[in-house]
Amino acid sequence: KVMENKARDNISAAQLLTTNHLYDSSASRAYYAAYLAAWHNLGIQPQHKAKKGGSYWPHDSFPEILCDKYKIIGPIQMEKFELLYSRRIKADYYAEKVEKEEADDSIRIASSFVSLFLDKKGDVE
Repeated sequence: KVMENKARDNISAAQLLTTNHLYDSSASRAYYAAYLAAWHNLGIQPQHKAKKGGSYWPHDSFPEILCDKYKIIGPIQMEKFELLYSRRIKADYYAEKVEKEEADDSIRIASSFVSLFLDKKGDVE
């Protein structure tokens, strides 16, 4: 339930951040909402251990893991997940800013993943 709550909180945070014109932070939170919802949906702990405790799924290969290893998303959804990840990288590590349209799109995609993984509703297109 922890990851489910964190996923929902991150979608709410992404929406608030966009409302306040903080598009980089919004795109980052949107990605994490989808990431945490997918983690919750898998129902298993990742094998990667963090140096300071806990575990995680590797972000760069997580969409492929979801598609190819666990088959909970298809290739189109994998591309959408990769888009969310690329925007998070842009937001967190590059000088170029995430635009409002990108942040809005990231929230839409991430919300679809949250609905799919947590509410078992809809699809990601």
